[in-house]
Amino acid sequence: MNWLFDKVVSGLDRRIPRRSLLARAAVAGSALAVAPVVYLTRSLSAMAVVTCSDCGSGSACCDGWTAFCCQLTGSNTCPPNTFMAGWWKCTSYTGSRLCSNQNVRYYVDCNRTPTAGCNCKCANNNCSQRRTCCNVFRYGQCNTEVPGVTEVVCRMVTCVNPSQLFVNCNATLLVENAVCGHEAGCL
Repeated sequence: MNWLFDKVVSGLDRRIPRRSLLARAAVAGSALAVAPVVYLTRSLSAMAVVTCSDCGSGSACCDGWTAFCCQLTGSNTCPPNTFMAGWWKCTSYTGSRLCSNQNVRYYVDCNRTPTAGCNCKCANNNCSQRRTCCNVFRYGQCNTEVPGVTEVVCRMVTCVNPSQLFVNCNATLLVENAVCGHEAGCL
């Protein structure tokens, strides 16, 4: 049995440098210590859970949602080095900003392209803004030719179903009304 263990460890050692493996294990352990329920129930990376400890609980950065693209770039569009990865609908928007006339909003995730870099942090390094590059998630209705799941860099908002606006998004409907109250002054 020892020979099997040695073989597995030496195989892993060739693929994953020991320091990298230990560092990832330490971050995962820290995430479990800092916020075990959040880490185990949300699609957040361990680093996202740990970096939120710099902001007070209840801050926008720690609520688990991603920043709006316009907060990062000034424009309600996917920024460079991202791609539309999927979308969902808020069916009961009652705010006064973008889409207030329709009472519905569509949120489009702009995920990191597989070749780009991305660091988990509060948008603009400000605890009162939601995070960027922390949620590793993909709804998957858009750009299905792009493989894998990467970090959501930001999200944009539209008042029209994305499958009607963008040829690279299909019409699979997903609803998440928890975001209906999310606002940004730039929308």
